[in-house]
Amino acid sequence: MIVTTVIDNHISDTVPGMTPEHGLSIYIEDRFFKYLLDTGASDLWSKNARLLGLQVKDIDTLILSHGHADHTGGLPVFLSLNRKASVIASEKIIKYQYFSHRHPTIVNLNPPQDTINTYLSRFHFIHDDYRLNDHIKLVFTKKKVYPVPEGNRFLSVDKGTGEGPYLADDEIALAIEKDGALTIVSSCSHGGMLNIIQSCVVSTGVSKVNAFIGGLHLIDLEPEKRDDVKAISDFLKQNYPDINLYIGHCTGKTAYHELKKALGDHVHKLYCGMRLTI
Repeated sequence: MIVTTVIDNHISDTVPGMTPEHGLSIYIEDRFFKYLLDTGASDLWSKNARLLGLQVKDIDTLILSHGHADHTGGLPVFLSLNRKASVIASEKIIKYQYFSHRHPTIVNLNPPQDTINTYLSRFHFIHDDYRLNDHIKLVFTKKKVYPVPEGNRFLSVDKGTGEGPYLADDEIALAIEKDGALTIVSSCSHGGMLNIIQSCVVSTGVSKVNAFIGGLHLIDLEPEKRDDVKAISDFLKQNYPDINLYIGHCTGKTAYHELKKALGDHVHKLYCGMRLTI
């Protein structure tokens, strides 16, 4: 199975021609299926996909990890280029209005609702863990025993009754099972990386975790909160000493360097065009 990062905030000289943006899109393929997780913030994912030799029209399923615009902005282009794929997402993405308060002006983070309404027949909305195939399960983070990212404080939703905190109850992670171990793909980890890992382990019944791929939403980490990152690295050392982290997007420079310092060669920076074989 090959996992290819189509869009991320970062690029590498090892894969020339890629264009980054604040967003994430990840392509997953093996002999039997082709999946895309998220579409980034714009149509850039399709340009990178073309340069990487990916056949967008052949993708079987698109999974939307959550409703934020930096993961759903490329949806109109995807649905115009691909005429067969179903789109799996939490039913909440059509019920919530999403907002960011990181800047003086409130930013609307909604997915392209007009596009969703136009192609509604291709959407399959889920509200619980869902088995995609024999090897991949879509997992919601139901229990948040460990801390969630501090950056969530800048996010809110309106469920039709006024604005409230964003609780990441629409967020889906991919738990990929192979040879008795998990590779977890989590686009933003708003529910907290450790909570997501534990949810995937409980949902699949697979206790070994080889890799974690995606963003950690520690981009707004304050200096006094570096202990939160230490708690993550300490937990991983104790419970998953062999895990490899491929992290980017909203992880943030401070969190990345703190994790790299603590976990060394087990931490890798995600970038557009990165290909991993699992």
